[in-house]
Amino acid sequence: SSQPLTKLIINLSSTMKLSLASLVLLAASASAFTAVTPAGRASTSLNILAGTQSATERVANVMAARPEENEAIDALVKKNFPGAISNKAMETKVATILEAKGFTPANTLLCTSLCCDELARNLEDDLNKVYGHNFNLGGL
Repeated sequence: SSQPLTKLIINLSSTMKLSLASLVLLAASASAFTAVTPAGRASTSLNILAGTQSATERVANVMAARPEENEAIDALVKKNFPGAISNKAMETKVATILEAKGFTPANTLLCTSLCCDELARNLEDDLNKVYGHNFNLGGL
């Protein structure tokens, strides 16, 4: 409860000559770290994925469950957006690069900033299956 905090504030004020405003700020900021369970809200757990399966193995499993890519659409996208790559290619590259740097599904908090339209949902869903729930920064 707040009893130890009150004693700490009194001790600090007598030894450090803190102003009243500083003491109020200290008390207010300390209460910000009190655990609170909001009523009626969904879990905000990031769900780091434990286990020994590598990210590249997880990407392969995610892609194995996907239908084959449509070659006609892929050609159209590459014609209009030279250098564009598929989600499969990008996810594989990301997982390979991150693994080489020591990042695994068990030690990585996924943070994304993807376009909010429906085209990015597949990519976000795939990355969640590989690394666990993402912290979504939004995006344009």
